[in-house]
Amino acid sequence: MAVFVVASCQNDLPEGEKGGTGTVVTVTLDICSRSNGTRATGVPEDAEFDIEKIHSWWVAFVNQSDHKVHAVVERPLANTSYVEQETVKAQILKGKYVVYAFANISREALRQQTGLQFTPGAACPDVDAAVFTLKQDWNRSADIPMTGKKSVVVTGTNSVSIEVVRMLAKMDVTFTNESGRDIAINSLTMEQSKTDQVPLLPNYSYLQNGMPEASVAGGTRPYVHSYSPVLSLVKYAGGKASSCRDVFYVRESQTGTLVGRYRLAVNITRAGDAASTQLFALTRDLYSIYRNDHILIPIVLSDFQVELDARFFPPIGGYPAVVTSGGDQDFYCEFGTEGDFELYLSVRDALNDNVLVYGAGNPYYSVAVKTVSDPQRILAKNPSANASGEIVGRLNTNRGRATVDMEVTVHRQGVADQVYDRRIYLIRK
Repeated sequence: MAVFVVASCQNDLPEGEKGGTGTVVTVTLDICSRSNGTRATGVPEDAEFDIEKIHSWWVAFVNQSDHKVHAVVERPLANTSYVEQETVKAQILKGKYVVYAFANISREALRQQTGLQFTPGAACPDVDAAVFTLKQDWNRSADIPMTGKKSVVVTGTNSVSIEVVRMLAKMDVTFTNESGRDIAINSLTMEQSKTDQVPLLPNYSYLQNGMPEASVAGGTRPYVHSYSPVLSLVKYAGGKASSCRDVFYVRESQTGTLVGRYRLAVNITRAGDAASTQLFALTRDLYSIYRNDHILIPIVLSDFQVELDARFFPPIGGYPAVVTSGGDQDFYCEFGTEGDFELYLSVRDALNDNVLVYGAGNPYYSVAVKTVSDPQRILAKNPSANASGEIVGRLNTNRGRATVDMEVTVHRQGVADQVYDRRIYLIRK
């Protein structure tokens, strides 16, 4: 965010564009640009790239008593550099004002997008209800627009401040290859808001406390962030793993997933594979993204393999379960009679040739039943996960097929969770 610090004094200076009468004082606008800090640390940080800094700015002083625009102060034309701090002076009448501040949005661009015009002497437009269109992908050569609003008092002796807040959030993704093959990263897909429009002004409660979690899942759409050329990572061969960083900017949004966290899809091509593979990552404690956020997402690409074992407890003389794998994401379990069953999903680290422990260690894994479809009613008890991670259920005497959609999540300290979707077909012969 950027901070406009306004101090007033009695020096005689050229007048700015204004309307109204009264005692004129000189205001000093000290414009400072700074970040809210990352979600992880909350520590304020300087802008990293020019587009995150102030390139142009203007502020409108609106009289609180009659709601008319008193003055509009713009950045001097000679000042063209990217700055995090700048000081200018202008003459303003003493009084109580609502100050609207804009950076990297010209007055004409604001008018074209929203119809809003700040004309000295005229009534202030309805700024609070205005929305602004922001496209994704955001052009990484385009300055990020910023806005702010605050009530101030200009007395001639006091100082006041107002902040402007970047209207986009900064996504900071690091990919690390800890697998045994070279990897090319083709794209990253995540959720975005259902509309390209966002409120023109920030919600200061959200800035302070975070955007709330969505009350109902859904209402989002996919956003595909493609890499051209692809991001290339060499295989892990000991020591420090190959990694790369990508920064891009997104609109504010709330996740629409049932688990209440952002689910990222990473499309990769492994060396030697003819087709690409879709991997999934689940963010930690991130259910909303708000403007000016700096979101750090470390993603580790590993050689984890999900395996299935089925245990069946049929009546005396029954048949054991037969498990076959139908592909990378499907398993088929055949049963010859009714009875109780247990499905045990395990995760193997193929690179290090070891099996992860359920629910403990670093890394460890967890399992969850997402959906069960049983159109032919072969289940006497729907499958569910117990405390040990086993999926338990019961078959009845009906014949047919049911499906169980599972989510296996590998948890590693300090990085995004890796998510593996698996479908298990239960076949009662």
